[in-house]
Formats: sequence, C-alpha cells, structure tokens
Amino acid sequence: MESLNSEKGVTLVEILVSITLLSVVLITFMSIFPQMGKVNNLNEDKAQATNIAKEILINWQDSTDVQTFLKSSTQTSGFLPKHVNNYLHYTTFDPDEFSEYYYFETTQDKYDVQIKVKKAANNSSKSSHLHQIVIKLFNDKGNVVSETYGYVKR
Repeated sequence: MESLNSEKGVTLVEILVSITLLSVVLITFMSIFPQMGKVNNLNEDKAQATNIAKEILINWQDSTDVQTFLKSSTQTSGFLPKHVNNYLHYTTFDPDEFSEYYYFETTQDKYDVQIKVKKAANNSSKSSHLHQIVIKLFNDKGNVVSETYGYVKR
C-alpha cells in the first residue's frame, strides 16, 4: 500500500526526453529503408543486365551466322562486308579499316547493347580460330551496367 500513496512519478521533462530519444532512433531507422530500396533496385538491374549479356554471348557463340561472317570477313581487306546485316540483324559499324574490332549495336529490353568482335583470331590454339568478343550493356544514361567477355569460334 505504501507504493500507492507515494507521490513519486515521471516528470514532464523525463517524458519529453524519452520521446525525443525515441524519435531520433526511429528517424534514423526510417532513413535507411529508402536507401535499401534503391540499392535493391540497382542490384536487380545489374543482375538482369548480366543475364542478358550472358545470353547474348551464348547466342553469338552458337550462331552459324556469326561463324559465316567471321570466315567471310577474314577473306576481305578488313572492311565490314556489306551482307552482314542480312543475317546478323544488328546495326553494324566499322570505325576504320585499321580498327582491331568489328562493332555491332542493338537494343534489348531497356538496354543499348554494344558487341565488339576482334577481327584477328587468337591463333594460340592450332585446332580452332577463336575471336574475342566483348559485350557491353548500357542503361538510358549511357552508363555501363554489365560487361562480359568470351570467344567465338570461326
């Protein structure tokens, strides 16, 4: 009964201090959530771009059209053959005759895709001629989202 008759209690200052501390802690945690959402979106975008780049690489490695293009292009003087658009279905450009790479561009999903295929084959392997391929995916701001490398057999 003694505690019921006691007039000790919580003062207004103590309540205000506790509310202030609780508010600071909650505001700190609440500012983390939007940042986590932004990072999750960036990671999802990067994962999607990486999967698309790998898919393009596999398609190019398995394509007989690419092999035909590489075989016919090694017989020319270094310029991009005129018939390349007929079967590769990519916008092509060849910066100059002395460039090391053939360049191809397209769009897939929401990405701009740039594909570079090295003109000269890597002749370290005697049994096959391998051309290095570099695939880059760019977002709408022009930043590289994903990049992958591989080899295409001629």
